[in-house]
Amino acid sequence: MEKRDIAILMLALAGMVILAGVVKPLLTGQSIDLSLPPLPGILPAEPTPGPTPETPITRVTTAPPTTETPPPTPTWSGKPQTLGYVALVTPSPTPSFSILPDTSAPPEKLLTYATIQSHAGGITQAMAMPFPYWELHYTVDPWETTFVGETSSKMAGQADYFASEIFPSFSIEVRDAADGSLVRKIEPRGGLNAKLWKENKENDPRPWIEKFYEGTTTRSYYFVVNTHMIHSYKMEVKVPERYLGKY
Repeated sequence: MEKRDIAILMLALAGMVILAGVVKPLLTGQSIDLSLPPLPGILPAEPTPGPTPETPITRVTTAPPTTETPPPTPTWSGKPQTLGYVALVTPSPTPSFSILPDTSAPPEKLLTYATIQSHAGGITQAMAMPFPYWELHYTVDPWETTFVGETSSKMAGQADYFASEIFPSFSIEVRDAADGSLVRKIEPRGGLNAKLWKENKENDPRPWIEKFYEGTTTRSYYFVVNTHMIHSYKMEVKVPERYLGKY
């Protein structure tokens, strides 16, 4: 390059500096800047600032809590196991017992207050009962349940006979003598079976006992007795001995 060309370039640069640093600020009201503008191809241009990069957001991911795997349950072998004690409790002392004396009341001694005895039924006389408690003891002698009778002689061979089954029965109606109302109807418990009683005396339930509680009311009674195929019967009205001289 010739000196002339260099001089022209320098003048041009000076003019650009004056225009950019003095004239333009005066016109725009800015401060005067006498620094040289970058020349194309000579001074590198300042990089144009780009957009400010955004601050990256850090995402914190919470990991799920870890679950501990329980140990496997041991299988039972089928044999019983023996358990011990973690703590022992002092056993209580064994109490001592003494046998209490027998405080049960002695059996009540009864006296016969009235007696009725027959082989057939009927209606008895009235009986006054001033006592708060009394018992009726009765026994029955019935026919046997099977009766066999022969009708011809055995001389000509086997005898003719007949057999009939019979059912003895017995009942007592206890009635109030004031109005004839029925107080209680009594029948032998278990029925009448003389043959069974004869074979085994332990099966004989006689005498039967009926108990009556009258309180403090004095009443009178009579009995209506019904019999069927009965040899005999006996009834006894009994009261406690301790009532003597009190009523």
